Amino acid sequence: MFLLPLLVACDPAEDSGNPLVYAFPEGFRWGAAGAAHQIEGGNTNNNWYQFETLPEFAGKTAEPSGAGVDGYARYEEDADLLVDLGADVYRLSIEWSRVEPARDTWNEEEWAHYGAVIDALRARGVEPMITLHHFTDPIWTYDLTDVECESGPSDTNLCGWTNPEVPAEFAEFAAEAALRFGDRVDEWTTFNEPGGYLLSGYLGGAFPPGEMNLTTGSVESRIFPVAAGMLDANAAAYAAVKANDLVDADGDGVVARVGFTNSIQWIVPADPDDPADVAAADRVRGLYGYLFPDAMINGLLDRDLDGVPEESHPEWAGTCDLLGYQYYFRMYVTSVPNFPPIEAVPCDRTMLSIFGLDPAVLGCPEVNEDDVTQMGYEHYSPGLGLLAPEMASRYPGTPLRVTEAGIATTTGKRRGESIVRQLAGLSEAIEAGAPVDGYIHWSLTDNFEWADGYRPRFGLYTVDRDTFARTPNEGVDVLSRIIADNGIRRDLWEQYGEGEHLSPGE
Repeated sequence: MFLLPLLVACDPAEDSGNPLVYAFPEGFRWGAAGAAHQIEGGNTNNNWYQFETLPEFAGKTAEPSGAGVDGYARYEEDADLLVDLGADVYRLSIEWSRVEPARDTWNEEEWAHYGAVIDALRARGVEPMITLHHFTDPIWTYDLTDVECESGPSDTNLCGWTNPEVPAEFAEFAAEAALRFGDRVDEWTTFNEPGGYLLSGYLGGAFPPGEMNLTTGSVESRIFPVAAGMLDANAAAYAAVKANDLVDADGDGVVARVGFTNSIQWIVPADPDDPADVAAADRVRGLYGYLFPDAMINGLLDRDLDGVPEESHPEWAGTCDLLGYQYYFRMYVTSVPNFPPIEAVPCDRTMLSIFGLDPAVLGCPEVNEDDVTQMGYEHYSPGLGLLAPEMASRYPGTPLRVTEAGIATTTGKRRGESIVRQLAGLSEAIEAGAPVDGYIHWSLTDNFEWADGYRPRFGLYTVDRDTFARTPNEGVDVLSRIIADNGIRRDLWEQYGEGEHLSPGE
């Protein structure tokens, strides 16, 4: 899959016959991630809880989040796991609905809890990277018992991001977090994967508010108004954090760095020789992967997805100091004329099955079943490294960081192969000039994987669903060795790196 680069000449292990074959720059950041609703348990004040439990959304999720993996109570234990891993950064989220359960009402006990989590990390030499919005909205911002907002906006239901009061409220939350934690936090993420949140909630129906609009011309009427509200919120939150975080917590000369994380898969045409498929893949890439960073970095919006932005929004430009990118799979796209909203369909077997569509009939290519994960998509290791130069070229001058990458599997060998092969490709991209400053693995522990429930196992630490005990799996051994060496040694590569496909297993 990858060619072995030149061996690192000064590596002290070279004489032992086990040199580094892939290396990372000095100061490269290593970490893991988690998100409040996915690990904490007991989050009942957000509309994801409504989505899991209200009868009108029955069948949308495999199971409710319930007690999570007891992450709310076990934050000290999980901080110790990060030390065992060798991580120097942990990406976590503050659950907005916990600290502000009702509009303009702060819950001091919950603010104190997140302060204790941050303190536990810093006491162990782990820098917190705070995410302010990781897919969940307080019920008072958008109450799913009145999705169409027939009663009109009120303090108990502001009716979502199209109401300008919601971006303003989000900025107040961001300001409060920065004011309280700015002396201990230097890195902030406004939104986690806003493109995924938008498309899953307003096109695919898998996230709140559960709209299924794949067969209607809804991009202009539904997607872009919500996107505009989120972009307004990002710009306002960016300014709020900068105004209220005034302390350089880690002494590196940077007081506050504010960015967002972008889900961008390796999107390719189902038939690279078919101009229609190529154009379809470009449209999907523009909507899924480029809509938000184009706006946040350059202030540009491409409404018709023709690759040429026709709107300029200076109020959004320059509101991203660090572009986190998150990668999981290769997405084939096929052109389907007259199939709204963008005459293109991702070759996603799960999604297509909802509509009774056969991927083969649509022209979707076969994938090797060994590369299919518990999530149902194709794990394609080179994609992580291939994306880095693509984004570096599109957004020159913007620092990059891998803020999520991982695999859902119960097989340790497959997890090790995923980690080693993806990081090999990333090392090559950095060597070629891509400005990637760190890698944050998804995830530290198993967690609630949204609509898929607890079946997918992403964790480096496997969690017993009855006792919540954490047990390190093979991923910990592999990643901790890479972190300790700041690179991949020959023996690790020979054990996990060679081979075109993943080992068989779930």
